[in-house]
Amino acid sequence: MKHFTHLRDFSSAEFVALAEEVLRLKKNPPTDKPLAGKTVGLCFMNPSLRTQVSTEVAAVSLGAHAIVLALGTDTWKMEFEDGAVMDGAAAEHLKEAVPVLSRYCQALGLRSFPNGASWAEDKKEPYLSAFKKYATVPVVNLESATGHPCQALADLATIKERMKPKGKNFLLTWAPHIKGLPMAVPNSTAEMAAAGGMNVTIARPEGFDLDGEIMKNVRARCEENGSSLTVTDKVPEAYEEQHVVYAKSWGSIKDYGKPLPSDAAFRAKWMVTPDKMKKTDDAIFMHCLPVRRNLVVHDGVLDGPWSVVVDQAENRLHAAKAVLLNLLAPHKLETAARRHAR
Repeated sequence: MKHFTHLRDFSSAEFVALAEEVLRLKKNPPTDKPLAGKTVGLCFMNPSLRTQVSTEVAAVSLGAHAIVLALGTDTWKMEFEDGAVMDGAAAEHLKEAVPVLSRYCQALGLRSFPNGASWAEDKKEPYLSAFKKYATVPVVNLESATGHPCQALADLATIKERMKPKGKNFLLTWAPHIKGLPMAVPNSTAEMAAAGGMNVTIARPEGFDLDGEIMKNVRARCEENGSSLTVTDKVPEAYEEQHVVYAKSWGSIKDYGKPLPSDAAFRAKWMVTPDKMKKTDDAIFMHCLPVRRNLVVHDGVLDGPWSVVVDQAENRLHAAKAVLLNLLAPHKLETAARRHAR
């Protein structure tokens, strides 16, 4: 594994195998500090709780030293455009910053949300692209405009951990919010479910389709794995016979950057409630967190028997371990896997 930045870089079999490594590491964490002497640089341009803490704790638990930087706050403000005349706020270019960090660290993580003004520009992921271009060490995507692969890896591990053998049907449902959120998590969630061989249903209001390239990838994964893909605006009907319900808010590409509808009836239609969950086939409820209670999902769901959101969050830690080991010490991981198989 050279980088861990997008699900599309892995086959379905590779991604499923990595999720299984997550669960093995959770059950049998390494005790020999396989990353001792290595340093991991974690660069954040946006707020974080689970991503920052889980990745930092994962690095430390494996014996590495983790350095967390808030780019533009702890550091100079950064420029990414080639040929830029740097007479504004940015005092440093990523052309120098990233290679320098590569000399200090054995892996780099970056969290860089979209600006929210133009989807065409945001989907180019200029900061993440610059990190991959200029880094001489592995790069981990800690969430970008188009994907959140670390979250998706933890989610697939959670499904494999909690799902009954019959579990096959996956619902990604749009949910209300006070603003149009990035599409990184829903993109990676749909790709993850398809890579995991599940029948994928995406329930969303008209005008809230995911990016066409993402949907093309999801459709191809489903065809490859012999599963189905359904897109609908029918709720609560979409909940019927589902084994996993994953709620997430996201904005509209058509009205990119604009506020979401705030009509009470519209919100009630799309909020996840106990009545909707009761229509499922004993489904688990998932959300990446943080979540706005009684807007995205009702208290009765989060506090009820369906919710596995804390399990998901815990598995972010073990997913981070799997990613770092695959990037920095794959031989250690292979040795542990052989020992576990015996």
